[in-house]
Amino acid sequence: MRAYSLTWPGVVGFLGAVSVLIGVAQAGSPFVVKAPGAWFFGIDSSPGSKNGTFLGLMLVYVGVAVLVGSWFEIVRTLRRHPGTPLGSVAAIACAWALPVLVMPPLFSRDVYSYVAQGEMITRGFNPYVHGPSVLGSGRILHLVDPLWRHSRAPYGPAWERLSSGILGLTRHDVLAALVGFRAVALIGVVLIAWGVTSLARSTGRDEAVVFALAVLNPLILLVLLGGAHNDALMLGLLVVGCALARRDHVLIGLALCALAGQVKIPALIGVVLIGWWWSEGASSWPKRIPKMATALLTAAVFTALLSALSGLGWRWLGGLSDPGVVVSWLDPATAVGLALSHLAGLLGAGPHPVGFVQASRAAGLALAALISVALITRSGRAGHLQALGWSLVVFVVLGPVIWPWYETWGIVVLAVIAEGWTLRIVLAFSAIACFADVPPARFFGTNDPFLAVVCWFFLLGAVLVYVTVRLIPSLSRGSAAPERPAILRTGAR
Repeated sequence: MRAYSLTWPGVVGFLGAVSVLIGVAQAGSPFVVKAPGAWFFGIDSSPGSKNGTFLGLMLVYVGVAVLVGSWFEIVRTLRRHPGTPLGSVAAIACAWALPVLVMPPLFSRDVYSYVAQGEMITRGFNPYVHGPSVLGSGRILHLVDPLWRHSRAPYGPAWERLSSGILGLTRHDVLAALVGFRAVALIGVVLIAWGVTSLARSTGRDEAVVFALAVLNPLILLVLLGGAHNDALMLGLLVVGCALARRDHVLIGLALCALAGQVKIPALIGVVLIGWWWSEGASSWPKRIPKMATALLTAAVFTALLSALSGLGWRWLGGLSDPGVVVSWLDPATAVGLALSHLAGLLGAGPHPVGFVQASRAAGLALAALISVALITRSGRAGHLQALGWSLVVFVVLGPVIWPWYETWGIVVLAVIAEGWTLRIVLAFSAIACFADVPPARFFGTNDPFLAVVCWFFLLGAVLVYVTVRLIPSLSRGSAAPERPAILRTGAR
């Protein structure tokens, strides 16, 4: 396939990213922080008109829809024309990323928490003991989401030391620090790109298709890179570690996965997977134990060493539950706890929502651990990446809280082996998660009903036409794809 067949979806996707950029730059946009000092542009002291805010919101939704549609078209084209040069898709990814790199932190205020925690360390405060509120009133604390101002850091010591290093390097300038964290997220995306293409080569997959699914994915670009989330670095280290382990650089792979776990602890699943890979030639369970034990011990020693060198100690393990302060019916484990609490109240036991929610979340994590162990131990070499991907998905679904960027954990890994219904899930979940940030109803108001009708008719009509004419027929008949090599024919769907 010639590269020019990707030109139109590439150009249209770039215009979609530009539309998102223009939308979030409007006064009153609900998708970014508009407080003074939050970004270099788009911060207006005036609240802006209702019409202006509504138009900005619609520009974001139109841009996201265009990006997702363009991504679908590129994935479809690549699957129908195997062997496309990877450089063609990488060039499109660079073009789509350019508007994202200049956007304010998108869809989340987490990066401002990173800044606050880094500042805390430079001032001698341990982020595993204190919340950002210890900084006192000021520019930094004002930018942190009120939900997290009193919460301890849930990230590993390596990440916290990196955060403090960024604050020191930028001389405590908030805007410069934000650029630093965005740069770290970009490095994470680059690591993801290298890792997934290496894994694609080692498993006989088409590199361009895998790159498109895992890196060109609007969820990765808008949410991970746009939000400057540390999940990008965690995932980058994880997939590179797995790729190197698959190339027989096992100890380096274990070290990278352990380092990824020092950013966010779910990455330690990669250590278990690499240990299982490493002992693949053993004929029985007892013969697997030495290499499995060596893998776990190596990761444990590396983790202990990093924790000791950080000077922050082991209190970071106690902060892992802090993201669970969000209690939502949208999280399955939390919903079960809330339902049990209401049922207990109806039976006269009195409302005890905290206890039920905590117990339900603990049970959810225990169940996720059991499922992950079962997935990994029952996977042959062909299904290892599938086991890792679904293990990460399970921990997200059964974890204490679900955020859109958490979905990237499993999607990036599953992109390497996605076929059939797994491919449909990757495409559907990525698209839905891009629209997961729904602002309050007041932002949808406008003083011009005609404007609202035209905008919604254009957006919903375009989406409906695309889904009816292009997407549904494609999913129902499946996309033509090359025959999978024998190494992937079992357990890879």
